Amino acid sequence: MAKRLAKHRSRPITKKKGAAVRRTTIDNSGSDGKGGLPVPRPFLRWAGGKQRLAGSLLEFVPQNDEYKRYFEPFFGGGAVFFAIQPEQAILSDSNNELINCYRQVQANPKVVSALVRRYAKRDSSSFFYNIRDGNHKARTKVAKAARFIYLNKAAFNGIYRVNRKGKFNVPYGPSENGPAVPNCVALVAASGCLKRARIVAGDFEFVVRNANRGDLVYLDPPYPPRSDTAYFVHYSADRFGWDEQLRVAKVFRRLARRGCLVMLSNADQKKVVSLYKGFYVHRLNATRWLGSNGDRFRVREIVVTNYVPAKMP
Repeated sequence: MAKRLAKHRSRPITKKKGAAVRRTTIDNSGSDGKGGLPVPRPFLRWAGGKQRLAGSLLEFVPQNDEYKRYFEPFFGGGAVFFAIQPEQAILSDSNNELINCYRQVQANPKVVSALVRRYAKRDSSSFFYNIRDGNHKARTKVAKAARFIYLNKAAFNGIYRVNRKGKFNVPYGPSENGPAVPNCVALVAASGCLKRARIVAGDFEFVVRNANRGDLVYLDPPYPPRSDTAYFVHYSADRFGWDEQLRVAKVFRRLARRGCLVMLSNADQKKVVSLYKGFYVHRLNATRWLGSNGDRFRVREIVVTNYVPAKMP
């Protein structure tokens, strides 16, 4: 856990410091388990997602009344957004199918849920590959969203990977009990939270161009691999290489100069840390699913801020 640096200060600073059909599992994560109001939670599995780390990351997030709007331009699974539930948000990603999925859940959660369950009831290896390879076309935006959720839950390890043509190419590999698709309650809860957001598809630098003083921007780019073959960064047809990491760092500094509150997650690598000299670098211990073979190994992550977090242990 990051070392405590200061108390109750969240203002920007610039100084250094064909198988058989499987049983479908319905994910009831939209309920609080106590009969209370549904709790908005991530409903997609996402490589590099922050669902397990959300509680720790909240220690670095300013209180809702300490910032104006919330920007998250590498949205992915959206764990931090669903954890803080900001009043105003601009959410984006370069993955067009992902963004369509969130837009449809935002607007039509019950319809999406019904279609997802239809997919899940027919789940098998052969059905998955027919859907993945486009043998059964999803013609409407809402059907494409349901297809995306099903493939996400039925694909190996929740990985989203595309080839250079932008085609999803992850093999079949759901959990032992089949794809754990979100139920209607979970999607309706997520929809309620997403209705307070503007959801756009686009490059991260373009999306944050309108972030102003007092806005909070959370950057969570694909991490650099530990080695050339450690894991992929192919979330879209455009590869996210080191030049993109340099661009993220430039955007971070530009936003800091503008007076935004900026928070970034990345791998704890020397070359990454060197990009953020003059800012606060906090280290976390994190267990992550990395590697195309699904091996689990412990990696260290950093959180970089241009402010001293108020909620520190």
